[in-house]
Amino acid sequence: MDLPFPQQVVYAALVGVVISLFVAFATNKWQLRVLFLLALRLAIGWHFLFEGLHKIHSHATGVTDSSKPFTSEPYFTAAEGPIGGYMRKTLVGDPEARIAARVTPKGDVKPADFKKLPQADQAGHCPDAVAKELDAAIPDPGKAEAAKAAYARWVYGADARDAKVKFVEQEVPLGVPARLGIIAVLKTQVDELSARDAAGLGNGYGYEQKRVQGAKADLRAAENDLLADADKFIGTLKAAGGASPEAAAPAKPYEFLDKVTMYTITGVGACLLLGLFTPVACLVGAGFLLMTYLSHPTVPWLPLPPGTEGNPLFVNKNIIEMLALLVVAVHPTGRWLGLDALLSLPFRRGR
Repeated sequence: MDLPFPQQVVYAALVGVVISLFVAFATNKWQLRVLFLLALRLAIGWHFLFEGLHKIHSHATGVTDSSKPFTSEPYFTAAEGPIGGYMRKTLVGDPEARIAARVTPKGDVKPADFKKLPQADQAGHCPDAVAKELDAAIPDPGKAEAAKAAYARWVYGADARDAKVKFVEQEVPLGVPARLGIIAVLKTQVDELSARDAAGLGNGYGYEQKRVQGAKADLRAAENDLLADADKFIGTLKAAGGASPEAAAPAKPYEFLDKVTMYTITGVGACLLLGLFTPVACLVGAGFLLMTYLSHPTVPWLPLPPGTEGNPLFVNKNIIEMLALLVVAVHPTGRWLGLDALLSLPFRRGR
């Protein structure tokens, strides 16, 4: 993990935590209950704190050869849990609606015929949502028209851009019509496999469920790759047209949530390590973990979340850590070791 301070600081902090743990253990009459509950709180606090610091540092560093800034977009893009659909549409957007607005041709014009159209006519075929975005970002009308024409040529298949294709190692030059055709095939495959699964075919081994999960994952990947390439192309056209950096890369709804997530889990981790407002920190951390689980529950009929380790069934690491936080929340661990002991002094003087 790349952090903005030397590893020696991390080691010193770890030694300090361990020493504090055993001092508190001795102070509380060597009770094993105290030792293990404090160890649990400190371990979770350490996990939250450094996970948050890593995410913050990734944004401060920016894109490099070995890393890129943290983003929750892939997680919520693939979310299919009870709140997954809401989070996806609110933070990322409905992929089908975005495809219809940004990369679907207005009419049926063959690529060869589209190439022969004048630039002004090509620009007129640019999807309305993208045309408005380019007009607003590029100050020069001539450059804006050229950008709209270039985008429309890609949308109508007159020009191709490199795209990822499953089972092909290298990127393949494709226009939007070819990629929409692939998405249409994947949708048909999902519908057919879902129908077989609903009919109970292959349930003896769960084979059809796994095929449905795989087909849905392929469909989501194809849709998201197309939209990501469209956004990247639009950003390139804006920059080439002289748009400001802010206009070339407008903020997306999930970016605000990313900031909230980074600083929240960092704050929760710090509070747990310091024993400050411990019950509140536990409840906030448990709420965060519950939200991530409800977005991506590990149930047999849904695909596993991105980056899942092992094969969890119903219960994953988020649920276990959430329950552990709730256990810590109902014990006075902040008074055994932490700043909560100082905060509680005025209320204990009369006892």
